[in-house]
Amino acid sequence: MIISLINGAALLPDDAFVLAQLRQAAARNPIFGASVLIAIHNAQDEVCRLVQCQGARQARRVTTCLRALGFVERFALGSPFHYTFRR
Repeated sequence: MIISLINGAALLPDDAFVLAQLRQAAARNPIFGASVLIAIHNAQDEVCRLVQCQGARQARRVTTCLRALGFVERFALGSPFHYTFRR
């Protein structure tokens, strides 16, 4: 899993906690496959983090983790991301 910060975007108020939870969720053995790109929006509705998962199993663990942290999925037609989450 690769987590990237978008330059110039405001961080989440609990960014360090969210990062720790994402790393823990993705730490188990991934089954490598196609990359899954997940966008996380901040309070200003800007993409502040990108998460690139290796395979569907790791992506499922990460999306489950985000939902448990209070994020909701936002559907966007034509989005370059597989999943987009915001609070």
